[in-house]
Amino acid sequence: MSPAELPPLPAEPEYSVVCRRNSSLARRERCAAFGLAAAASLAVALALAAAGAWPVLPYAGLELALLAAAFVWVERRAGEWERVTVAGDRVIVERSARGRLDRREFNRWWLRVELEGERVPLLRLRYAGKAVDFGSALPPARRVEVARALSRLTVSGPMPGTPGGTRT
Repeated sequence: MSPAELPPLPAEPEYSVVCRRNSSLARRERCAAFGLAAAASLAVALALAAAGAWPVLPYAGLELALLAAAFVWVERRAGEWERVTVAGDRVIVERSARGRLDRREFNRWWLRVELEGERVPLLRLRYAGKAVDFGSALPPARRVEVARALSRLTVSGPMPGTPGGTRT
C-alpha cells in the first residue's frame, strides 16, 4: 500500500476524521498544466530571442526552473493526509507525510485535548508528556468542531482557565 492510501479503519470506530489538503487537480492534470505553462513561456522566450532580445533566455530558463520546483512541491504535498480515530479505549492518530506513515495510539481516558490560539486555533493531543498536532489542513472552524467532539469522547482534558488551552 502506498503512503497516500488510507489504511483500513479499526473495527467499529466511534469517531473518525480524515483531513487532506485541497487538491483541485489530479496528478495528470497538474502535469498538463505545467506543460502548457512551460510551452507558453518557452514560445514567448524563443520568439523574443529570434527578434534579437536574446538576454531573455536565461530569465525564461529561471522561470521554468522555479515553476518546476513549485509543481514538484505541490505534487509531494498532494498525497499527505491525517486521520484521528476513536475506537474502544484507544485514540489512534495516523499521518502520511513525505512518503512515511506514522501511527500513534493513546489511551482514550488519559488523553488531553487542547485548543490553543484564537484566530487560527491549533489542535493538540497530549498524552504522557508528548504532544501531537492534528488538523493542519482543516479550516479553523472545522478544527474547533473536531476538538469539541474529541473532548466529549475523552474524559480528561484541560479545565477552563488552566494554562495550555481550554476545555471545549
